[in-house]
Amino acid sequence: MKRTLAVGLTALCATAVLTACSGRETNAAMGDCDPGISDTEIRFGTSLMQSVAGPQATAASALFDEINASGGVAMGDGKTRTISYTAMDDGYDPARTVSNVRSLVEQEQVFAIQNLVGTASTLAVVDYLTQKNVPLVFPMTGTDELLATIDKRPVVAGAVNPQTGWEVSERAKQVLRDHPQAKIAVLYPNDSLGNGSLDALKSALAGSGTQIVAQQSYEQMTPSVDSQVVNLANSGADVFVNFATASFVTQSLKKAHELNWKPDTYIYSGATDTNFVLAPAGLDAAEGVHSFYWIYDVSSKDHDAKPGVQKWRAFAERNSGKFKTTDTIAATGYNTAQLLVTALEEMNGCTRSDLIDAVQNLHGVTTDLSIEGVTFDTASDYPYSITSMAPMTFHGGSWHYDAVVTRSTGK
Repeated sequence: MKRTLAVGLTALCATAVLTACSGRETNAAMGDCDPGISDTEIRFGTSLMQSVAGPQATAASALFDEINASGGVAMGDGKTRTISYTAMDDGYDPARTVSNVRSLVEQEQVFAIQNLVGTASTLAVVDYLTQKNVPLVFPMTGTDELLATIDKRPVVAGAVNPQTGWEVSERAKQVLRDHPQAKIAVLYPNDSLGNGSLDALKSALAGSGTQIVAQQSYEQMTPSVDSQVVNLANSGADVFVNFATASFVTQSLKKAHELNWKPDTYIYSGATDTNFVLAPAGLDAAEGVHSFYWIYDVSSKDHDAKPGVQKWRAFAERNSGKFKTTDTIAATGYNTAQLLVTALEEMNGCTRSDLIDAVQNLHGVTTDLSIEGVTFDTASDYPYSITSMAPMTFHGGSWHYDAVVTRSTGK
């Protein structure tokens, strides 16, 4: 069933359309509810770097506030509940993430952790949450480690970045199609995401004859990647596969431009933000780079005719004192909050396992901002919700999308 999630004050009136009947068992009748949920409320928490990802939590809170003001979300067990949402700042320090999540679970008694931001943060807390049997739903990471350890970490569901191995395989297809004799330079962080991305790229290119002629890593605490980019430019590579994140993408694009190094450049999908990543590098430095994404870039007016984008604009205008209509970080939080609401509408019970079950059974879901052709789909054996995405190229200060690619379940 394909379902489109309504937004804001219209969410409740659309529930009958959005909620599908399910044969999954409910525990509500047995009275075996887990901590963090009552007949009238459900509590969630998150931890993120407030200085960067703060608007993400702010937009999610604003959407939940609007739904709460209309009475709450009508859940799959027949009860209507308000959503309580607590966001804590960790400065993207995994040690602080651990402290925050412990506080959310043990003091705040949250039902689940929602939309935790970052690979390092996710891996820092996932074993603790598994021990406590607390769901980690829609975390913002695509690390392959979640798939590799799914049997040991069953509390994780619906991650909102593409699985690293799948994204890299799609990138390799692009490179082999457009540059079959490519000489490739790779920049990557020395962490689970970066090392996994490099390994996946080497695997995808094996036997093709295409060469990786240079690779440079960096530490997340390093102040600059300028020297790494100089080394890569000196390699003679004509393709730059850039697995860097956040400000390191900004630095690397800017440095390559200063060096007049003009390879065909592919960047990680989690570092495509126009406002915070590309614009600071200079639009000329970002011109022509390629990546993937799944929701429209709200910093551009190119898609304002789309009804869902119009709904986002109206929502952001209602909350104009909190974030701008062009805030792409806020739009990400809005999108993930909509996914959570969809799961709650499908949640047939009041236990944490009921939530995991609901998050693992999203099929053909679209949101206000999902790119045309993109749906969010989940499964119990695949802990990610991004299974389709649009290849895109940055031209003239905005992203332009190509035909959506969809992950084969046979992979």
